[in-house]
Amino acid sequence: MSSLILFTSGSTKEPKEINHNWEYIYQCAKRSIRECNMTKDDVVLDIFPPNVIAHYTITALPAQLSGAKLITSNFDPYVYTKLFNKYRPTIIALIPNHVNVLNGTKEWHNTDLSCVRYMMMGSQNVPQEMIDDLRKRGVKTVANWYGSTENPPPVFVAHNNGIFDFVPREGYNIRFTEEGECVINDFYTGDIFDVENHTFLKRKTQANGTTWKTIPGTI
Repeated sequence: MSSLILFTSGSTKEPKEINHNWEYIYQCAKRSIRECNMTKDDVVLDIFPPNVIAHYTITALPAQLSGAKLITSNFDPYVYTKLFNKYRPTIIALIPNHVNVLNGTKEWHNTDLSCVRYMMMGSQNVPQEMIDDLRKRGVKTVANWYGSTENPPPVFVAHNNGIFDFVPREGYNIRFTEEGECVINDFYTGDIFDVENHTFLKRKTQANGTTWKTIPGTI
């Protein structure tokens, strides 16, 4: 069976190979389409490279399957702002580090974000101040999608805040250990949640700053 092979980043432990079949990837992409109600009338601005799961399940493949217009580019804050102003996307996906870089430019501060009806964020904690600022600038919904390379997002979602719904999407079985570690389809994620308040607390093993490219024998 044809497959998609990706590698984890190695930020918390030694990087590993993740093998997905295309049927599963299509299911995840269709799940994303339903989550944000993506249609042929949407414009999707994508900056995720093809070596990350988000490119296939959040932006590029969902756009293709729904018939939406897709604009894709490597991330550069000045190029991103130019593309944003030219195409006026309705759906975007960024991680907080991207937003921090964009916020360091005058061009982004002067950009009207009211065309965005749905913005996906994730990969790390999304500060409430960042969410509030994006919404004040016109973004209709800022959604934090939780997932991973092994179990692509959205596994569950928080809308306009850090309180996750804990409602697993189709295909995912979710449970939490006594410690609060999230277990998805019997995969122990290493992510610790405050189960009572539905909020993310920390990773069980903190990032060590390495990537798979720095490990001998992987390149």
